[in-house]
Amino acid sequence: MAVAAHRVDPAPEECAQEQVDVCDLCGGTSFKPRKEWKDILMFGPETWRLVECEGCNLHFINPRPTREAIGAFYGGDYPAHFAPATKPKPWHVQQSSKDADPSLLWRMYIHLRQDLSWYRFPKWHGDGRVLDVGCGSGGRYLDVLKGLGWTTHGVEPSADAIAGAVAKGHNADVGSAEEQYFPDQSMDVVTMWHVLEHCHSPTQALASCFRQLRPGGQLSLCVPNYNSLQAAVFGRYWWSCDAPRHLFQLTRKTIRRYLDQAGFRVLKLTTRTGATSWQRAFRHMINGVFGTKYAKDSSVLVSLSDPFVAFLSAFRFFGVGAELRIIAERPA
Repeated sequence: MAVAAHRVDPAPEECAQEQVDVCDLCGGTSFKPRKEWKDILMFGPETWRLVECEGCNLHFINPRPTREAIGAFYGGDYPAHFAPATKPKPWHVQQSSKDADPSLLWRMYIHLRQDLSWYRFPKWHGDGRVLDVGCGSGGRYLDVLKGLGWTTHGVEPSADAIAGAVAKGHNADVGSAEEQYFPDQSMDVVTMWHVLEHCHSPTQALASCFRQLRPGGQLSLCVPNYNSLQAAVFGRYWWSCDAPRHLFQLTRKTIRRYLDQAGFRVLKLTTRTGATSWQRAFRHMINGVFGTKYAKDSSVLVSLSDPFVAFLSAFRFFGVGAELRIIAERPA
């Protein structure tokens, strides 16, 4: 279901905005105001309203920047466009066997260090094709898969980031998640990590993923969890309250409904809290309170926080981890 919206005439110094009239998930037309947020990342002057659909409990920014105007809210150094330099190096980078499987010791380590989650790396089964929606500059993920023998494809709205991905040898192009760039049933795996919340229509984005997957192909999806412990603790300073770039705030209930409506079968849905997630949450709060400039994570702090992160990661068993991770399948 595509979002129905009408244009809002902004003041000259403001971006072009649109009012959402129909819920993207259920088609409802009755919304309740819930929060008002400032742009803590780029320090814009606007106040953005988060509303909740009374029909399905989907939360989204309304009004919001139009598709044409939203790019102004992504700076050239927007973190997601480039691979972070301070994340621990995955062991997969150091191995070359296409059918390798982590040892029990590694599984235990990965269990604690959620940033190394094994299922983000699809099992090799031959001449596989993988599409990373929101690939940025290719990052470590596509580089690893290419080295393991996969044919790698990517889509990303940032032309600068795409140039970096192409330079690494990936089949990447400028585009949005809602559009389809490859033939029907042409992909074995589609990944979309921290992209869906940026889309003007998650319904259209998931429909595009579904069409491009072959029967039996899998979608690997990761989105912020609006019902997380971090969201409750940090409130409007939580890192995912990234208005207006995060147009939607998703929960277990709403993401399951989205996937069901798109035709997917959910194989696995878990919550997790990454190694830098709590640091990012504290940093985001400090930036919001004091108006300080966005700063990158410290690699030293990442290492020192490991025991703390491992303890907090246990909360994912209660469904309150900072992120929702989903593996879904297009039925054969």
